[in-house]
Amino acid sequence: MIHQERHQHLRIELASPEQIRSWAERTLPNGEIVGRVTKPYTLHYKTHKPEKDGLFCERIFGPIKSGICACGKYQGIENKKEYSRFCEQCGVEFIDSRVRRYQMGYIQLACPVTHVWYLKRLPSYIANLLAKPLKELESLVYCDLFLARPVSNKPVLLKLRGLFKYEDQSWREIFPRFFSPRGFEAFRNREIATGGDAIKKQLTNLDLQIIMNCAYTEWIKLAEQESTGNEWEDRKIQRRKDLLVRRIKLAKQFLRTNIKPEWMVLSVLPVLPPELRPMIELNEGELITSDLNELYRRVIYRNNTLIDFLARSGSTPGGLVVCQTRLVQEAVDALIDNGIRGQPMRDSHNRPYKSFSDVIEGKEGRFRENLLGKRVDYSGRSVIVVGPSLPLHQCGLPREMAIELFQAFVIRGLIGRRLAPNLRAAKSMIQNKEPIVWKVLQEVMRGHPVLLNRAPTLHRLGIQAFQPILIGGRAIRLHPLVCVGFNADLDGDQMAVHIPLSLEAQAEARLLMLSHTNLLSPATGDPVSVPSQDMLLGLYILTIENHQGIYGNRENLPKSNCSYRSKVSSKKIPYFYGYDNVVGVREQKKISLHSPLWLRWGTNLRVITSRNREKPIEVQYDPLGTSSQIYEHYQLVRNKEEKIFGIYVCTTVGRVIFNQQIEEAIQGTLKASRHRDRPLPAVII
Repeated sequence: MIHQERHQHLRIELASPEQIRSWAERTLPNGEIVGRVTKPYTLHYKTHKPEKDGLFCERIFGPIKSGICACGKYQGIENKKEYSRFCEQCGVEFIDSRVRRYQMGYIQLACPVTHVWYLKRLPSYIANLLAKPLKELESLVYCDLFLARPVSNKPVLLKLRGLFKYEDQSWREIFPRFFSPRGFEAFRNREIATGGDAIKKQLTNLDLQIIMNCAYTEWIKLAEQESTGNEWEDRKIQRRKDLLVRRIKLAKQFLRTNIKPEWMVLSVLPVLPPELRPMIELNEGELITSDLNELYRRVIYRNNTLIDFLARSGSTPGGLVVCQTRLVQEAVDALIDNGIRGQPMRDSHNRPYKSFSDVIEGKEGRFRENLLGKRVDYSGRSVIVVGPSLPLHQCGLPREMAIELFQAFVIRGLIGRRLAPNLRAAKSMIQNKEPIVWKVLQEVMRGHPVLLNRAPTLHRLGIQAFQPILIGGRAIRLHPLVCVGFNADLDGDQMAVHIPLSLEAQAEARLLMLSHTNLLSPATGDPVSVPSQDMLLGLYILTIENHQGIYGNRENLPKSNCSYRSKVSSKKIPYFYGYDNVVGVREQKKISLHSPLWLRWGTNLRVITSRNREKPIEVQYDPLGTSSQIYEHYQLVRNKEEKIFGIYVCTTVGRVIFNQQIEEAIQGTLKASRHRDRPLPAVII
């Protein structure tokens, strides 16, 4: 955790071997430095106490019980005297046992081990920096191949170049005759390398600035080339350009963060605190342990074996050392990411071990389950259902949830209005659900937005602000158009509600996070709140017209409305003079939703037809001199002077309702924009 400018943030990056040791090493009061785990043991099989220098050692990770050492002596942790904070017999400090949740250890590896994340994960950072094929590097890491001249700027005796197999080492039977055992070992380490050591030496010799310059120069040459006309060659050039761009970005990132590439090869392996990989004793005396402990034990066993082989290098065959180096690499791979190379390591029940990657990744991992998904105050969770009658910026909040979320604000409102004398009386009124409580709650909610979030929050629209309103039931009501931004379905999805507390958070929610201000995708600019599925089907059914058009007759009218049928029997299609007239007749069920009708329109209507000169279907003349020219979709009413003084459009009740809603929405938007653009009143200071 880094404190920078009074803000705490977490930075995840590569750590140097010295930094890993600094996490684990600490000096005891007697001057002894502890932190290195050297034994693969956990608990003693008889006493069930941690083994010394093992994976649960109390000297390294702290006491199991606060103030009690491994010997059983007790000393109060509040005693600040230097000599009393340490047991000279067992070497355990008298400190709080909670230190075992964050105190780390480390394993000093006998050989460098390549970090499998940076080798096997795509894109491979090591392959990108070294500009070599991934398969070739894998063969080198797992000791299938050897690398000659790993350090190119030193003189060599062998004339070997590049990679070769172990069987090709004809020199290994000749040169030992001219060197002592130690001298031959030093000669072989300088001339020949394999495993993680070969990768580390190559990464150490890299000059990142030169890599950036060379990659940029090559990219410029490829960009200046004209298209060859061959699709395969053009794709090949484009892939090469993309690879060069990734290499430049990677080298630039290493330089910017002051990270050395050789840190991708581990020489010191950190050991997690014991409380994060516990071993629990059951009632029957059996012990259950985390899989990480078994994987750590395997690493320590193989590492100690390799240390013994290297200590007896004169009598140990070279092939055995190479094989053990590969086993150490595979053990560390299984600890970091089990199964990334194929078949995972399994226990006696043929169950794959759960590695460090399995612990932290996924929905049930450490980050999403314990850090991002933990419960917080002033928040709730419920199922979402559709609320089509809600405006886009509102959400329906159940009364039971709202009174809990806004309880602190309601209590302050009750006391401030002198409706309750103290805190206890206000809580009693809320528990009894007195009517005045709901009025105060509505006043509080009127100016207080809430935040709705649906996991996983993959982009900015995963959390938006809404103006809450009180509703019955226990589900959150949401406008269907905002579900696209949340990637939510109305089939049982749950959403979380959060209350912004500070004035800054409320202002940010109201100005930047309200749903009607997030209508476009921030990534692509495409509209997000678009109708789909059942909304489109409903609009289609609402605006569909009778296929007979103006040729429809009174048989389209409901049979039960005989009085209305007699009124319009002289006309095949009824005439209306406004929206309200149409809606009123529809509410009286005197006309069906899809029946055609003539609606009077303003004379400023501009008629656009598909044909240049559309002839009227029928022309009707009135005794007073007026005439009506009836077309397929409209009719024009003219006076004696042939001037148009009336226009009727052929439409349906459903289209009238749809058009009325569109007009009201546009007028509301214009009214809101005029209110928003109104100049602020002057303030006298």
